[in-house]
Amino acid sequence: MYVTGRERKIIDRLLDQENQVTLKQLAEELDISTRTVHRDLKGIEDLLAERDMSLRKESGGVLLVKGSVDKKNALRLELSKQASVDYTPEERHVLILSKLLETREPVKLVAIANDLGVTVATVSHDLDKIEDYLKDFQLKLVRKRGYGVEVIGEESGIREAISQLIMTHMNELDFFSMVRQNIQGGNQAVEDSLSAQMLDIVNKETLALIEYHVDELRNDLSYPLADSAYIALVVHLALAIERMQQGEKIHIDDTQLEKLRSTKEYSFAEGLIAQLAGEFQLSIPEAETGYITMHLMGAKARYNRDSLLEESSMSIAFKAKQLIAKVSRRVGMDFNKYDRLMNDLVVHLKPSVYRLQHNMEIENSFTDQMEEDYPVLFEEVQKSIQEVFPELHFPREETAFVVMHFASALLNMEGVAGIHVLVVCSSGIGTAKILAAKLQKKFNEIEQIEHHSLFDLKGMDISQYDLIVSTIPLADVESYVQVSPVLPQKDIHKIEHAIRRVRVTKQLKKPVETQPNENKESLQVIKDKVRAYERYASNIGKVLDHLLVTNIGAAHVESALDEAVHLLKENGTVIEVNPIVNHLLEREKAGGLGIPDTRLALYHARSSSIEQPSFSVHILREPLKVLGMDGEEMPIKTMLLMIAPEAPSQEGLETLSFISSLIIEDAECTTILESENEENILHYIANKLYTFLKSKE
Repeated sequence: MYVTGRERKIIDRLLDQENQVTLKQLAEELDISTRTVHRDLKGIEDLLAERDMSLRKESGGVLLVKGSVDKKNALRLELSKQASVDYTPEERHVLILSKLLETREPVKLVAIANDLGVTVATVSHDLDKIEDYLKDFQLKLVRKRGYGVEVIGEESGIREAISQLIMTHMNELDFFSMVRQNIQGGNQAVEDSLSAQMLDIVNKETLALIEYHVDELRNDLSYPLADSAYIALVVHLALAIERMQQGEKIHIDDTQLEKLRSTKEYSFAEGLIAQLAGEFQLSIPEAETGYITMHLMGAKARYNRDSLLEESSMSIAFKAKQLIAKVSRRVGMDFNKYDRLMNDLVVHLKPSVYRLQHNMEIENSFTDQMEEDYPVLFEEVQKSIQEVFPELHFPREETAFVVMHFASALLNMEGVAGIHVLVVCSSGIGTAKILAAKLQKKFNEIEQIEHHSLFDLKGMDISQYDLIVSTIPLADVESYVQVSPVLPQKDIHKIEHAIRRVRVTKQLKKPVETQPNENKESLQVIKDKVRAYERYASNIGKVLDHLLVTNIGAAHVESALDEAVHLLKENGTVIEVNPIVNHLLEREKAGGLGIPDTRLALYHARSSSIEQPSFSVHILREPLKVLGMDGEEMPIKTMLLMIAPEAPSQEGLETLSFISSLIIEDAECTTILESENEENILHYIANKLYTFLKSKE
């Protein structure tokens, strides 16, 4: 039996029972015309007939292979044993790219054509598409008659392109199978896959050794590395080692490297590089340590209750606040109702912005799904991001992650209306009724459910239903979920997905006010709440006891901070002055602290020299110039100090985070802090903290 690579793809797709397909969908997926699909299907029909199977076109244009399960499985086995003598266009692009990126010298088109079993004209057409791919990595494709074809550009771009190619066309299961199995024994199923061909770019033994050392590093880190970030780091290192062994070197900007040296991740990267240098008997330049540091920092994504007090988080918090405001206005929903969204966005955007600033790629397998499920939300979030971060290009993958946070907020905001579902079956009420009962029992979100036969649909207005679930294909219905009457687990997942999509859409169309919760609490819950309230009251009391508004005169930021912290020591807030001043100055080096469009700067730090949370306001007699959170130099007239112990209580952190939120979100707060009126400032902060305390009742 001989089948082309494209025919193989079509047969695999037709035998996929979980995801039915039409002729038009096949054409779109394979990037060919429907006429070409028709031609391929004729040959496939003959192949099926020889094996006592047939191809049928069902209602809605769905293509189905008719035949016994045993015969279908036998065909799958037969195809898996066939050598890959032909490639799909996508496979060709990947293989050509990998060859060109690995080979730093011209390659003849005829040699590529012979390797792939295609014509030189086909290779030339493939190179047109490959050229567009390379532009994303600042690489250029050089093609000359008699010279061949070659990729030219910086080593960093070459590595990034290879790494992206591997990460895109290799699945995690294949990776772990290959590096953790006995290398000599092999695994035929993995070796025959495109994943394996990608991983063949690097030596398997190199991969296994690096994976061992990175695994040890993973245990030392104080935060988890997701599998995708872990694999990206291993692949990056494997490429780096092999490229260095070939004499290729990577470069990094000295200023950027200097900033990286001050991070905790740099020390981890140094240790890892030292181990690899010994393992592979290589002299590894410091630039490689810098790139590993960026990988670790880009992958760092922890949930911290005190995220607004973390280094560099305040500037991101301002951006997150702007983003929430813009999206709220665009879609007509107040996203501030979901109090976790602000913190979730700050936690996500910190590593996200870092990745984008350093041109680090990210994979998001849910991108297309997010855009398809929530088109309005996706579009409005995308527009808002462009306005809030004009200096950065947010790719669709990053935008999709942000959309997920907004969609999650919509799903968690109270007042989501129940879902009206229509269940359809081919004939009779029995099957539909049973399925409807299962759905009602399984999904609490379903408020109302009706069941009808296919015949009943002709005269019905189906637009009144939020979701249509059917046991059969529906030719004239654009959006529905097809399931088996027995409702297996995979169909439950499909319905869960559809319900989430419907709920988000309903929220965007018809906002509902939050209703008060009148449930009565148990004795233990009341006790816990009272104790928590007491802890909040204690921490807020301490902040109020040491709340300070002073006037200071200084010619420089350092002397202004020194004078301010000395006043805090006299006030009983801190024990030592110098360690805290140094900490605040180090924090300033990490990023601007001036609040854009104000005359305020917020200096914040956590230190073992600090005994309790404190907020103080220091009015300068003469303006000082500082770097703003937007990167621009700006004059300030008021210095805000927000400090906390190295390991503060949750309640203490929440109290300071509340003040941070005021500074970020409340225009009245900015006005009063800039007023330089001690009585007004003290009165405002005290009243706001009292309101915060009452919210904890």
